[in-house]
Amino acid sequence: MTAVSASAQKKAEVLLKFSRQEGLMRIVFESEGPFISKARVTASASGIKIEFPEPFSISPPKNLPFDLEASEKTLVVTPREKGEIKFFRLSSPARLVFDIQKKELQSEKQETVILQKVFVIDAGHGGYDFGITYGNSIEKDICLDLAKALGTVLSKRGKRVFLTRRADQYLSIADRISLVNQRNPDIFISIHFSTTKNFTVYNPKFEEQGTDEVDDVYSLSSRQKRFIGKSKALAGSIEKAIKDEFKVDILRREMPVPVLNSVGAPAVLIESPSPRFVVYDQQMKTRLMKTIFNGIAAYGQ
Repeated sequence: MTAVSASAQKKAEVLLKFSRQEGLMRIVFESEGPFISKARVTASASGIKIEFPEPFSISPPKNLPFDLEASEKTLVVTPREKGEIKFFRLSSPARLVFDIQKKELQSEKQETVILQKVFVIDAGHGGYDFGITYGNSIEKDICLDLAKALGTVLSKRGKRVFLTRRADQYLSIADRISLVNQRNPDIFISIHFSTTKNFTVYNPKFEEQGTDEVDDVYSLSSRQKRFIGKSKALAGSIEKAIKDEFKVDILRREMPVPVLNSVGAPAVLIESPSPRFVVYDQQMKTRLMKTIFNGIAAYGQ
């Protein structure tokens, strides 16, 4: 019988991933299911300690924004930027997930109070409906990026957020209206782009000539009417936020837009300047998303 030393045993391989965005750093350790499920985790303000059930190996990437100290069965993670640490143990694939939120963002979060709880965000166009295109910039893609970013920020503040689409798919106006009203939101925002260099903010308007074929198709007659005042107030708050941030005049329009008139909630459609006039790099998209968020926050105060 031949004895095998502990050092000769096959070590479990641990894969490390990390990402950073909006003051939040996520660290993920991925490995085999039983190995992850039996790991003991201690997270405190000073850092993270993981005690694995068996020896392991890890090959971390370079230039990590945190310090990593590994021994035979123990891994210690010390973030260089202090913040609140949240821990999740997930499966499929098995992984340990740590979210570290900077203290500065926590303070901002406490100062920004949004009373509304449920949001639906509509990314315009999708699928074969490209919207406005200019060079490599495509409206449907930028709208989806903005909708996802705004949804993420609202979700981090404890809000329930639904997107009419999460991928590059076509949805008819009727499909969008149905999805929105099924969720019964407190606020509905639809994101689009203009053909001009102007920002335009739309809120619903009802014509008094009676019912026509468009009204019949989208059932406009009742859902939005009791929210029309709140829709105007929401549009005004977003208009002011855009004006304060970008120092430009905003076009304000009241129109019987079906996707607004058919929604049973305060509803606004925002058109940002055409990509012909504005470069929508990551910095610009983040700036625009934060501006819309600030408009929503101001409406709730």
